[in-house]
Amino acid sequence: MRQVLTWRFVAALASIVGLVFVVDAAFVGRGSIAGVAGPSEPAGRRPDLISLVLETQSAGFTMSPDGRAEQDLVLTLPSSPAPLRIFAGTPGQITCPDLAAFGQCALLGELLGDSISWFALVPMGQSFRIELPAIEELDSGLARLVNGWQIPYAPVIDRSRCQPELESFSEMLRTVGSAHTALFDLGRGEITAVQCS
Repeated sequence: MRQVLTWRFVAALASIVGLVFVVDAAFVGRGSIAGVAGPSEPAGRRPDLISLVLETQSAGFTMSPDGRAEQDLVLTLPSSPAPLRIFAGTPGQITCPDLAAFGQCALLGELLGDSISWFALVPMGQSFRIELPAIEELDSGLARLVNGWQIPYAPVIDRSRCQPELESFSEMLRTVGSAHTALFDLGRGEITAVQCS
């Protein structure tokens, strides 16, 4: 009959126990994982859906103090055959002053399948343009805005409303900083211009 407690078996058990103590010493007592992994800058949002909102069914709709929908919100979009429902508890933000007004708001939303997982309702500008926060950086076809949103941009961004005499868009960003707004063209589906304040 073979011996059960060989020196190799005991060494394997001792190494497992030692590894448990090392992991415990390295990670326990430093705060929760949520505290360690908490965001230090705005959450990067990349909207899959950017659209004009034709109509809302928003009777009694409110947002909670932590930025979540407290009731369901139903939106009618021109590109959607059926109304789009934002469910209670969905994180988002609303800067559009009048949700009930026809065509006065635009939706930026992240989708998870057919459902909205995050949304922003912003005021609709003239000529089917949406005013967005300032551009912080251009990277791989996406403009990163100062609030963390990542929005597609045109190959050439019109900066004639800012300082057109500057050589490049990068130079304009260095000179103007965040004292501008980005203009998103709904027809083209990208940021096409900037406007300085």
